[in-house]
Amino acid sequence: MKLIHRLIIAATALLGLWAGLAYEVSQPPDAAGYARTALQVAESAHDAASTGVLVGRQRLRGHLTGAFATTAYDDAVKAVAGAQQKLATAVAPDDASAALRERLVPLVQDTARFLSDATTARDDAALGRAVDGLEETSRQLNDLIEYYQARPPQEGKP
Repeated sequence: MKLIHRLIIAATALLGLWAGLAYEVSQPPDAAGYARTALQVAESAHDAASTGVLVGRQRLRGHLTGAFATTAYDDAVKAVAGAQQKLATAVAPDDASAALRERLVPLVQDTARFLSDATTARDDAALGRAVDGLEETSRQLNDLIEYYQARPPQEGKP
């Protein structure tokens, strides 16, 4: 077989591989994939809220310096921002997935807001309100995570 024929066959195979990969990557997630993404987002937001609660409680007790608390809050805010971005780019493939999104979006937004409030709190009362909000949001996120982990997606439904 001539070299040119081999190159044409190799180029055709490579083109087919790239076309298949592009097709797979461009497909929207199914309900199970969306649920996995949503739960990852919920877990990230939950971890950030829990971190905010721990840092805030220790700060209120005077066990942490302001610099350490600020750094910890910044890390938690970055985690929530990444989770928000991940959720924003995911497309809900069906009504059940959209319902999950409707439950999750406000909780992630509340987490970001309360973390921001904790970071900028000027006194213990403001920090206490932010920590209480984070604690409630963390509880709600935990309930959502447990609910969806107990009911894994089946047959394309979350």
